[in-house]
Amino acid sequence: MTRIPEETIEAVRSKTDIVDLIGEYVQLTKRGKNWFGLCPFHGESTPSFSVSEDKQLFHCFGCGASGNAITFIMDIENSPFTEAVVKLAGRTGIEIDAVMSDDSEAQPRHEFKSMIEAHALAANFYSHLLLNTVEGEEALQYLEKRGFTRASIEKYGIGWSLNDWEALTNLMLRKNYDMKDMERAGLCIMKDDGTGYFDRFRGRIMFPLRDDNGNVVAFSGRILSGTKQEAKYLNSPETPIFEKSHILYNFHNARLNVRKTGKVILFEGFMDTISADRAGVTNSVAVMGTALSDKHLVKLKRIAKEIIICCDGDDAGWEAAKRFAEMAAKKGMDVQIALLPGKMDPDDYITQFGGDAFREKIIDNPHSFMSFIMAYAKRSKNLSYENDVLQYIHEVLEELAPRSSPVERDLYIRQLSTETGVSVDAIQQQMIKIAGHQAKVTQVNPVAEGMHRPQSNTVPVPTRKKTGTERAERLLLCHLLNDGALFDRLQIDKPNLFIRDDYIAIFVRLAGFYEQYRTPDFHRFAESVEDRELRKVILEAAMVERDPEQTEAEINDCILHLEKYRITMTIQTKLHESKEAEKMKDHTRALELAREIIQLRKTLTTL
Repeated sequence: MTRIPEETIEAVRSKTDIVDLIGEYVQLTKRGKNWFGLCPFHGESTPSFSVSEDKQLFHCFGCGASGNAITFIMDIENSPFTEAVVKLAGRTGIEIDAVMSDDSEAQPRHEFKSMIEAHALAANFYSHLLLNTVEGEEALQYLEKRGFTRASIEKYGIGWSLNDWEALTNLMLRKNYDMKDMERAGLCIMKDDGTGYFDRFRGRIMFPLRDDNGNVVAFSGRILSGTKQEAKYLNSPETPIFEKSHILYNFHNARLNVRKTGKVILFEGFMDTISADRAGVTNSVAVMGTALSDKHLVKLKRIAKEIIICCDGDDAGWEAAKRFAEMAAKKGMDVQIALLPGKMDPDDYITQFGGDAFREKIIDNPHSFMSFIMAYAKRSKNLSYENDVLQYIHEVLEELAPRSSPVERDLYIRQLSTETGVSVDAIQQQMIKIAGHQAKVTQVNPVAEGMHRPQSNTVPVPTRKKTGTERAERLLLCHLLNDGALFDRLQIDKPNLFIRDDYIAIFVRLAGFYEQYRTPDFHRFAESVEDRELRKVILEAAMVERDPEQTEAEINDCILHLEKYRITMTIQTKLHESKEAEKMKDHTRALELAREIIQLRKTLTTL
């Protein structure tokens, strides 16, 4: 493992702009001096996550998460300190001059590191077989006929798995991988008789599936030709490093363009994303297996205001589009739906009409949520039949009634009237009835309210205000983080000043830090603390505003408050002990405690 020189760490920190860095993960908007966005560490609908360009720090007023560029990477990617620094160094073009260390605590702590390494090995193996071997020629020709260029094949790491039972298995054995772990990782399967393993993927075009950091964590394999019994696509099973509800195909590539444009294109499958990329659509992602999850939407909402959903034109595609649109609307996103003609999928359309037409006529010309709902409701109906007309109006009004914009209501009511021949007044009366029914349902079952009403950016309930003691501890810690001499003085004179356990733990760690580094550096101190909750407390304290002209007065006030609080708590404890002694008729002990309480109260008045 590597130990990174302190001057390199400082160079990485100073050359990393925290706004640019966090902006790759969170959509930020400038408000005053700071930038704000949705916190990536907890779910919220109103931005409470603040990034300070001046201080190069972030803080969430909702959950309390705080930190700098390095600790942000540590927290968001669950990386140890060294990995976070190496990642940022690569981002800023700084070469890591690392010193080798045998410190066991510095070893990578990623429990499934070998699984990720094995997937990288497999991806390189499959890519080599496709691009550089005779066995891969048929698959390569197939891809080229489908419009794939070598550049796109290399960009997405597309490969070929040999029609061999043990090609990858033997490679992993030669590389000394634990085959039980490889089975858990989904790369191989144990033989029925338990004598060994065989490859999961054989004779398939291989598409690597990557996590948010670009690591290959799974595969999807497509057959070239086969029997009807074979599935067209074979996907990796869910594993410790691959969960469909977390992974969005192409997220690591698209994130920056999504953030820049403020919009994300969501497709049903990864082939749609690859095709769209070839057509110049660079801000698209896809779900795995048509299953959109709340976790996916939370991730997308952090970096995009607008979501454009583009599914296949067949019945299944319409159903998926409606399901995705309703879920995204409930999350408060601005939802639009790009519709494909007939039963086409994106690849069909691009192949027939070209990439420019796809961008201009489909992606850049989407339907609003309500316009899509009307088109969806109309698809299966014949408006020359009265029952179909009534059902059509009812289905549209069910979605329109809870929407708050009078202009939007009026627009679609008039459109309904034109399409059906029913008067505007009659449709308005019907909508009032539906709205009333929905209100009653909400009163009976408040949980249902969120199911019918788009989320609004209401101000969240304020977090609990800190007590005077909590504020005193935080401000005192702020001074200690910036003043080594003050720390030395308190360590000798008042080593038991802090009240809460987390502050006591930080005080102990700060003693070790000053012993090693001598000079104050709250950034480096926070980075050295592995416990995320303690890190949060440290960096929250570091962000407290101090008055440089009243430094001594602030410190003395904090010390005085904490000393008074400790004495007050001691008095309360002794009062309780005194009552217990009286109950036990231990009058000698009760009298002794009474004297101690009197003395403590005198001390309290002299402070």
